[in-house]
Amino acid sequence: MSVITVIGTVHEEIGQANATVLQKILDYIQPDVVFLEVPTEAFCDFYENCSQQNLESKATTRYRVNHSVDLIPVDAPTPSGEFFSSFESLRQIVRNENPEYRRLMQLDTERIGRYGFTYLNSKYCSQHWSAVHDEMLNTIRRINDPKMVEALDLWNETSDRREKVMIERIQSYCRDNTLEKGAFLVGAAHLKGIFEISRQVTAGASGYIRWNFADEESGVLTVNFAYTWTPPACQARFISR
Repeated sequence: MSVITVIGTVHEEIGQANATVLQKILDYIQPDVVFLEVPTEAFCDFYENCSQQNLESKATTRYRVNHSVDLIPVDAPTPSGEFFSSFESLRQIVRNENPEYRRLMQLDTERIGRYGFTYLNSKYCSQHWSAVHDEMLNTIRRINDPKMVEALDLWNETSDRREKVMIERIQSYCRDNTLEKGAFLVGAAHLKGIFEISRQVTAGASGYIRWNFADEESGVLTVNFAYTWTPPACQARFISR
């Protein structure tokens, strides 16, 4: 049976969420295959000719120096530039209109920088992104602009479709190949959706794949070689290895 460990990440390095730490996570898990949130058409740029770089490509490149590993792109094709510009326009309006949205986005950046992958893979991060989405929705409802509603709906539909495609492609790979341990690097904002979809398909895939989430209730990974992040009211508990 293939065991796939899901690791929530970000695409740009911020403080403790950096390529060095992600490489250490991969060293700890020692996957034979790393599944990547990147479309097939962009794989060469990030992982072969390296004309582009992000946090994941830097970490996996370093991991490959001492490990034999296959890198598998699993994301759906990249949407059009118009799709992204439309959503960015929506986000800019929400930023201008909603101070709570601005506060939440700043808080997320601060937590990523300070606590890195431990925060990104915690239930608190998933809860945070649910709150961000709620603030966007509240702003759109208040402004009552049909174009904004359409842009958010399209973004959510596209995100849901991408998550299903990525799960299906990982399943297909594990069904057709012998794999003991794999890692799936995916943006932390997708973790909740990935967790829910993986649980829906587990019954049909039980003979050849198991999704590894450290917290089976919230669907998050605890990177226990670093430290465990707890809510701001509590102290972080450091664990040495």
